[in-house]
Amino acid sequence: MSDSRTCPACGSADFADLFHAADHLVTGRQYLIRKCNACGMGWTVNPPAESDAGSYYVSEEYISHTDRKQSISDYLYHIARSFMLGRKKRLVASVTGKSTGLLVDIGSGTGYFASYMKEKGWQVSAIEISEPARQYSLARFGLVALTPGDIKSLTSGSADCMTFWHVLEHLYDPSDWMAEAARILSDSGKCIIALPNFSSADAEWFGLRWAALDVPRHLWHFTPEAFRSFAGSNGFVCEQVTPLPLDLFYISILSYRNQGSSLALIRGLLTGAFLAVRNLLSREKSSSLVFVLSKRARGN
Repeated sequence: MSDSRTCPACGSADFADLFHAADHLVTGRQYLIRKCNACGMGWTVNPPAESDAGSYYVSEEYISHTDRKQSISDYLYHIARSFMLGRKKRLVASVTGKSTGLLVDIGSGTGYFASYMKEKGWQVSAIEISEPARQYSLARFGLVALTPGDIKSLTSGSADCMTFWHVLEHLYDPSDWMAEAARILSDSGKCIIALPNFSSADAEWFGLRWAALDVPRHLWHFTPEAFRSFAGSNGFVCEQVTPLPLDLFYISILSYRNQGSSLALIRGLLTGAFLAVRNLLSREKSSSLVFVLSKRARGN
């Protein structure tokens, strides 16, 4: 994927080199973002080799792996996450029609969602690439998170739900992971995928300074159209799309902070409020979107 000449979502060879975005977390290096002219999908050109990717997450700033609480924006992140746990649980119950069952959480991070679902009676298998994050999950929650290679051990057709909360954009072979999801899910199982929205109002507002680009950790930059195409090509049907409204405020604050703004919190909240009102007229311009997928019936 280092210098792909075709769109990974729709296969078009009609693309443009959009701009260079900076790694604000670790290296400061610039990475080219390429954009498909057909579906709007973006991708990061020449990211680090997968074998070296782990070093790009080793930072106290990477809050989903460190649980850092040093600034007001950090605390807002944790408050929002706590609020969203209940909402995510209700979404899982709503789309599966089940109050308990088998859930597979891909990219479980420090284990908050997976452990919360276990507390609510779900049987949970958590998958996480980061060793420190797995260790935190075990120490904090007693949650044993598996490594990505362990996904092969999960029984075919066993899961009622699989979740990828802001994970798919990090994966070097997303189609392989979708194939595993199709294998592990029962015929009636649902796959829930949350993604930053590359065609969101805040992506347009901040441009190359949009924090959700998060290069080189984010390899893929999906639009709603591109993700529907990608899901369809991997044997899934998109049943439902819903926004994650609080992400807009966090990403706006972080975008200003990455620019070095001394008023990042205030500017981020004001920009988020302004864009949130605009987004009322177009939900698919939201900063992050949750896609609910079902497996395509055989023969369709």
